[in-house]
Amino acid sequence: MNPYYKLIKGEEVLVKIKTKSDIGFWQYQLFGLLSLFMERGNDYFLISDKRILVSIKDHIKTNRIYNDFSKITFDSKSDRLSFINENNDIETLSLSSFNLEYDDYQYLKQQLNQKQPI
Repeated sequence: MNPYYKLIKGEEVLVKIKTKSDIGFWQYQLFGLLSLFMERGNDYFLISDKRILVSIKDHIKTNRIYNDFSKITFDSKSDRLSFINENNDIETLSLSSFNLEYDDYQYLKQQLNQKQPI
């Protein structure tokens, strides 16, 4: 069970991106070729109707509350997500540690460019 389920209980998930976790250098050295066949786990990027969550290797790295979904922007060149937090300050979040693929970028841009959340 993923650690973010308790945090988003009762919230509607608007954007969900799931990627495979990276294998670290030492993990690869210790397990060699077996690490290619081992279950690596998943990383998650979620935007619910109240918060933004980033879970990497089953650890919550980011749990930020935002005010307005329509004001969330994503710059794919710098992998930065900008949003207005609960104190009405603009906050940026780097997604560079989250390994997004081309399809993930397109999905994220499509979801954030809609005026109304799905």
